[in-house]
Amino acid sequence: MDGNLIRHSVAFSARLRRDLAAFHVRPAEPGEVAAARDLAAQLIGEGIVTTDELDRVQHLTGRVSLFVTEEEGALCGILAFMLLSGEGLRAVYDGAFDACAPSARHLARPGEIIHAFYGWGVAATTKTSARRVVDGARAVMAGAVGSLPKFARPTTEAGHRLMRERLGFVDLPGSDSGLVWQAPLEAAVAA
Repeated sequence: MDGNLIRHSVAFSARLRRDLAAFHVRPAEPGEVAAARDLAAQLIGEGIVTTDELDRVQHLTGRVSLFVTEEEGALCGILAFMLLSGEGLRAVYDGAFDACAPSARHLARPGEIIHAFYGWGVAATTKTSARRVVDGARAVMAGAVGSLPKFARPTTEAGHRLMRERLGFVDLPGSDSGLVWQAPLEAAVAA
């Protein structure tokens, strides 16, 4: 499995940004974090990460956790994910990972090895923006982080449908908290 791990490097961050830019999805600017969180809360509900936590994770990860898309200058879609350290991956499997207040130890920071991908949230107000963030997520999961295990905990019925029907996630065996996952691409091909 170590051969499938990825270093959180400048080149990796550039690849993520490039893959998402193909869908008109870009990193959120520091001044957009609150607006992105508000948009997500309107569509998903208030039981999501706070603006301060979202901003903290965005800062710790080198601005590769929160991405946005716009239409006619208005924020219309968000894609949020976390790159996890080895300790973060263990916390996911142990049920100790807190997506609303992730421990800094659970995040892969620039220069560190990434052990897993955690889908934090997708929200959009228009079909065009929804297509952009979903297609962008699909591209990242098939490309930049394809060799890693991927996890998410959808909180809405639409989120469950998206993760299972469009993105190919399945229930994580042994999880009783709604956690879904997708095997690393190489493992899925070999199976």
